[in-house]
Amino acid sequence: MTKISPSRMGPPRFGNRPHNIDSTVRTYQLTPEQLERLRAGENLDDILKEDEVMKKTVIAYSKYEEVVAERDELKKQLEELQTNMEKEVGHWKELFETAMADKERLNKENLLLENQIQRLKEANDELTAKNERYFADLMRLEQEVKGLRLYALQKLHIDVYGA
Repeated sequence: MTKISPSRMGPPRFGNRPHNIDSTVRTYQLTPEQLERLRAGENLDDILKEDEVMKKTVIAYSKYEEVVAERDELKKQLEELQTNMEKEVGHWKELFETAMADKERLNKENLLLENQIQRLKEANDELTAKNERYFADLMRLEQEVKGLRLYALQKLHIDVYGA
């Protein structure tokens, strides 16, 4: 049989030496080009250093004019889209109001129909009760007629043949 050392019997021990582990969390937002370079195996630090260099470069005036013209064009497109959006929102508001009015009208109609159903159920219950009373009266009358027939037959028998 093997023997286990007493020092190995308790919970695990990690020691008391300081571990210099960097616990900070860094997040990076990479451009699609930078992401492709990272996926290609390039070092992240090299990619980020080049990005710092790119931020400090000055663009040419012609490029600036192109960017400004593109920005103005985009602003015009945005204004057109906003005008179109306002028209579309107005259209949807009108449809919504129509739908809400129809909903209100249908709710009222539904309430009227439910009241009519309730009245018809009550009338049906009354007619069912009346039918049951008439049926009970019919049964009682049939029993009376049967009794009268028996009585008439008995009387006839006595009259014909004597007592």
